[in-house]
Amino acid sequence: MDVEAQIAPAATAWPRGPRRFVAAAFLVLAVLGLIPSVGSATQNVLLVFDEDKDLPGLAAINRGLREGLRAEFKDDLVFYIESLQLSQFREGNFHGILPDYLQRKYQGRTIDLVVAVMEPSLDFLLQHRDTLFSGVPILFCGVDSMDLEGRKLPADVTGVTMKRAFAPTMEIALDLQPDTRHVYVIGGSSRFDQKMQAIARRDLQSLGQRTSITWLTSLPMDELLGQVSNLPRHSVILYLTLFTDGAGRPFVTHDALRRINQVANAPVYVSVDQYLGTGAVGGSVYSVHSLGREAARLGARILRGEPPSAISPVALSAYVPMFDWRQLRRWHLDSARLPVNSTVQFRALTVWQSYKWYILGGVTLLLLQTALVIGLLVNRAQRRRAEQARLESEERRRRAEEDVQRQRDQLAHALRLTTLGELTASISHELNQPLTAIAANAQAAQKLLEMDPENPDVDEALEDLVSDSIRAAEIIRRLQALFRKKPGAQAVLDLNAVIEDVLHLLASDLRNRQMRVHFVRSNSLPKVMGDGIQLRQVIINLLRNAEDAIAQAGYGPREIRIATNESDEARVGIEIRDSGSGVAEEELERIFEHFVSSKAEGLGMGLAISRSIIEAHGGRIWATRNEDRGLTLHLHLPAFIQMQQTEPARAGAATA
Repeated sequence: MDVEAQIAPAATAWPRGPRRFVAAAFLVLAVLGLIPSVGSATQNVLLVFDEDKDLPGLAAINRGLREGLRAEFKDDLVFYIESLQLSQFREGNFHGILPDYLQRKYQGRTIDLVVAVMEPSLDFLLQHRDTLFSGVPILFCGVDSMDLEGRKLPADVTGVTMKRAFAPTMEIALDLQPDTRHVYVIGGSSRFDQKMQAIARRDLQSLGQRTSITWLTSLPMDELLGQVSNLPRHSVILYLTLFTDGAGRPFVTHDALRRINQVANAPVYVSVDQYLGTGAVGGSVYSVHSLGREAARLGARILRGEPPSAISPVALSAYVPMFDWRQLRRWHLDSARLPVNSTVQFRALTVWQSYKWYILGGVTLLLLQTALVIGLLVNRAQRRRAEQARLESEERRRRAEEDVQRQRDQLAHALRLTTLGELTASISHELNQPLTAIAANAQAAQKLLEMDPENPDVDEALEDLVSDSIRAAEIIRRLQALFRKKPGAQAVLDLNAVIEDVLHLLASDLRNRQMRVHFVRSNSLPKVMGDGIQLRQVIINLLRNAEDAIAQAGYGPREIRIATNESDEARVGIEIRDSGSGVAEEELERIFEHFVSSKAEGLGMGLAISRSIIEAHGGRIWATRNEDRGLTLHLHLPAFIQMQQTEPARAGAATA
């Protein structure tokens, strides 16, 4: 509860000006933290209903009360609910036991506000408040204003009154059915039923001259149903309440109304909105939900500390003309005779009203489909021609790509043959050594066999013979593998082994050109997936370029450094560093272009083809200048593990 609500009771004794000043001062001090803030305390509200709280009318009031108070206090309220069911338990000592039961039930429980719903609840609480809830403010809801005339309420009792009016409903009925001659008023025998009948008798006195009025208020239910099913022509029924029939049997008033509507041969009119939907035509009806909301507004003021004596009872006028469309149709009543601004519920919509948007959508869709079909017919030939042109274009592109691929393969093969021609002398020397050794060992073995077949040196000579032949065969195998025309199959490769294989092939050439090669192997180098022939060609091209660059420099160290490394978890790296003449910084990227060469006799295709091969393997190649002299060529290829998780290598797709 906020500070303003706590000081409200004391402030009422002050003049209006000082009261506002004090309240403002307290609020300012609380905001500045100079007085302790008061936390919101949970408050207890007791709702007392005369009948079962789940009856439609009472349930609507209950909902309005709770929603209104919850909107003001959120979760700082606890609701207790009691349904006295006074009309169902009239015999015995129930009215004597009930106060004692409630007194024991709420003993020790603090109640901050009691809400009495309808007159019987208020009468009960006022009669027993001294023993039940002494000093607790009482807020009533749904009490007829005529019931309070000439009655002095305690200072801590206030609420919302309603003026029950049945004449407006009957006037509407007579307007709808101007030939009406008989009005039958139906009610029960409970105390509340009788109170409603007393109000109705006073209210309908003025209609006695226009039609006859018959009161069916003391009949057992069976007799009542029999009578309403046999009413004379030009009759209407006004239903009040029926909690107890003439035989003392209790009823839910809504259920009783449904039973009457099922058998009645005349339309039934009502004055409360909760009865709509049970078979009644309608009338000038009262909104019980708004009654609960208005009571909640007054209850919030009391819970915030405003005394009930400062809150005058509020007379709520909430009557509206409301009708059931189905019953208007059933009794052939002309809706044009209804009052202006009438609300008609349960109206059955016409086909157009129910399916207007579906119909409009269907028509629109039909027009669109028609336009689409016409468009398709007009454009069909154009689309066919466009499709044919596209297919022809794709075929030309495919053939062009195949021609380019074929030319690249041929160019790469030509480059390998050119390399073979350049290496002829070195390869001849490399082959000459094992072949010479084979011949010498064969002659030595022949002589040893002639001299002494048992000589152990024969075995050694034969072993050397086999070894040299294997060496010669390996050289030839490498040459065949490198210079075959068709690309090799994709395979898992060890780059260290590929480099060593190339170094073996170029060994004689490197020695002849007095080149020193340092190969630094990475022991944990991942495998790669690729074409072994193409990757060997790249290594050969890079090493041959390094040799030519060193030879072109003419002085200084003649060293080539090769290193393999794992650049990251996904890539394998190769670095080839030379001590040659190098190139200018602005030329580092141009050396990979076609027909760009620093050698007078060069074709300028080696590095361009090498880049094409590496990129086809999913890698990249680039050059950097060394700090002292020469260039370093960097080569990265995807590791085999990474390639398994992503797209397979497409090394064989382009070999140019």
